[in-house]
Amino acid sequence: MTMNVEGTVKNSDDVVKEEVPDAKGIKIQWLISDKDGSDRIYLRKFTMEPGADMTLHSHPDTEHVQYYIKGKVKLFMSSDEYDVEAGDSVFIPAGVKHKYVNLSTEEAIFLCMIPGGDTVTNLEE
Repeated sequence: MTMNVEGTVKNSDDVVKEEVPDAKGIKIQWLISDKDGSDRIYLRKFTMEPGADMTLHSHPDTEHVQYYIKGKVKLFMSSDEYDVEAGDSVFIPAGVKHKYVNLSTEEAIFLCMIPGGDTVTNLEE
């Protein structure tokens, strides 16, 4: 990894995968955060094993912008369901309840950008 006041460059293979709290079979990598000098935007990479499930939750002050790289995921957002797959983009407004389930037999991967700073998570189940 290279970091200076002019930016950061690193490979996702060099970033630790952490278990996502209140989820089954999902790992998160913090690709870009305040540790890299970013105050306004964080970039995260989620990897979902087959059968992975994330608890229904919301973030009152945090919007999400996502891009799906691999696999297929059932996204529950508000009162709707979406089949999301590689190549799809998603916007989740602040305060909207959402949940992810990997119903396929292959791994699913997506990128998620959020505003920098602390994120409050409210579990809904």
